[in-house]
Amino acid sequence: MKHSNLSSCLFGVISLTIAASSQAQNSLVPEQFGPYPVGVTSLQLDDHSRVDPETGGPRQLLTEIWYPAIDSASDLAPNKFSEFILRGAAEDFIEVAEEGLSGYREGITVAELDQSFENIAVRDVGVRDGEWPLILFSHGSGGTRFGYIYFVEHMASHGYVVMSADHPGNARFTFLDGKPVVSGGERAANSATDRPNDISFLLDSMIKMNAGTDSRFAGRVNLDQVAVSGMSFGGSTSINVLNQDARVKAGVMLAPGGPTMERKNPTTPIMMVIGTEDSVIGAAGNARNRNYYETSEGPRYLVEILDAGHMTFTSVNQYNPNYGRGFGTGTRITNDEPLTYIDADEAHTITAAYALAFFNTYVRGIDGFAGFLRENHYGDKIIFRR
Repeated sequence: MKHSNLSSCLFGVISLTIAASSQAQNSLVPEQFGPYPVGVTSLQLDDHSRVDPETGGPRQLLTEIWYPAIDSASDLAPNKFSEFILRGAAEDFIEVAEEGLSGYREGITVAELDQSFENIAVRDVGVRDGEWPLILFSHGSGGTRFGYIYFVEHMASHGYVVMSADHPGNARFTFLDGKPVVSGGERAANSATDRPNDISFLLDSMIKMNAGTDSRFAGRVNLDQVAVSGMSFGGSTSINVLNQDARVKAGVMLAPGGPTMERKNPTTPIMMVIGTEDSVIGAAGNARNRNYYETSEGPRYLVEILDAGHMTFTSVNQYNPNYGRGFGTGTRITNDEPLTYIDADEAHTITAAYALAFFNTYVRGIDGFAGFLRENHYGDKIIFRR
């Protein structure tokens, strides 16, 4: 979803008023980028209640936070890709990052991505006044905290604070205390339980930051309005967070794939967004996700994007638009026939629009978006159920 052409993706005119604290946002349709500039910051959070099996010290999470920013951010240059890499890390970590990214495209460089990577967030600019709802986002296995730019920036532009951390041992790469950490090792052994605990710890941390431990976010977050989201293993992580953390009120799961706990709260509002040509979780994974939707007893939505693959729900197209598994070409999961995947920008627009309408309805309690959630706005591009 390119920010420069979002307006071309509108399907009709739906006048909606979004409330954020005491401020009223502009009237928007949910496909459209929001009215606020976006800021971004990085920090390392240390969980002293858990032990890192490889260091014996606390479980550490390199964390990114996107947020609605002050107006002057509109006049500043956006974050460079290398700034996701070099926050507190040594220069030689660039090589580790490039080795990890080479799995998407051989020969890719961070310098190249500094020129081509599309994002609009401004690094470390001031947080806008207001009490903003919070979304906790979990990346997929082998992903990174910044691998879903289209999604997190869209939500921040509409007045959400979004937190996403690298899950150590399960992230493609991260750095802790300035040292590179790649996927695998002892840290990966307990990912199924560590990951949802990571997300709950992010919420614990934001509670403290909101109370004053980080002046930038002090009093800026509405902790009664908290949601979770994630993709692939992160989608399953989100399901597990909904099971274990009652502070989280709703969840949007993108192509969930991974172990989940026995369901405890079938009335929690949920949205599942899946791709009909997902070769990673396959037909069986899609069937499980449809069953999760069908057995939900509360507000529930299922968006199936036709000709979308697993990676369609990431921003990997910025590394390689022909990566496959959701970008460029592939084969259908039912009969191995050749397939051209749905355009990435179009799929990202659909995903972000329905997710935003869901969050605004079930996290913020804004009545005006319920109408968007009642119908299919994208014709034969999706199968929509509610």
